[in-house]
Amino acid sequence: MVEYAKDLIKMPPDPSFAERFWFGASVMLMGMAIVFSVLILLWAILELFGFVSKKIGKKTGDPLQIPETAPPENTEDENEEDTIAAITAAISVVLEKPASGFRVVSFKKRNEWSNL
Repeated sequence: MVEYAKDLIKMPPDPSFAERFWFGASVMLMGMAIVFSVLILLWAILELFGFVSKKIGKKTGDPLQIPETAPPENTEDENEEDTIAAITAAISVVLEKPASGFRVVSFKKRNEWSNL
């Protein structure tokens, strides 16, 4: 097998265009065969891991339990205050007036796509 591979790699002296073409094609095909064989091997290994993990999951019969976390408290009020402060700052920059010159009374969320 090694001798066959060495014969494929040897380039004859003063090769013609056809000899160079076939040499390049054989090297390309050999490289593609190696790459695809490694990819198929990796695919088979991953499929085997999936099969084994399914078997182990069926044996234990105990699905993973995700602990429940309590929702954070008082974040809505803080977020609302931060939002009002950000809107006030943006308006003061656009109008070039100090923030003490006006007051944000209310604001509503709008769908950005409705304006298009």
